[in-house]
Amino acid sequence: MCSVSSCSRKTRRWPLCIFYGMLNAANVNSYIIYKENMERVGNRQIMSRKKFMLQVGKALITPWATSRLFLPLPRSLQFLITTVGNIPSPGSAAGSPGTSFSDSRSALVRCCECPVKSDKKTRHRCNKCVKPMCPRHLYPVCGDCI
Repeated sequence: MCSVSSCSRKTRRWPLCIFYGMLNAANVNSYIIYKENMERVGNRQIMSRKKFMLQVGKALITPWATSRLFLPLPRSLQFLITTVGNIPSPGSAAGSPGTSFSDSRSALVRCCECPVKSDKKTRHRCNKCVKPMCPRHLYPVCGDCI
């Protein structure tokens, strides 16, 4: 089954060849288990192996792609990840768990806890009061909100 549809790519690096072989074997094994489970349940709609392989690949990539959206990336790359992966953009998910972390579009602001003399600039903010906090003073919430 691996010769018909494989995830392997041409490479001269032997560790990658072994990794691709393991992925192919895992894919064939998981498809066989899926197929047997669907037949046992009595479901007549069994996916083709190619469609199953694409769905498994997308399910494995989606968490990684969503975590990449919170990194400072070019807008074109963020747009590509959201459209191809069908993932909501971080700007549309207000109040999501990544809002306190740095946003590549927000300006640097002085930390309200550090002395003015140290002039610590940050993009991080408290989840509750939205005060600017440097990573040294920032926990899930600032000291005033606790």
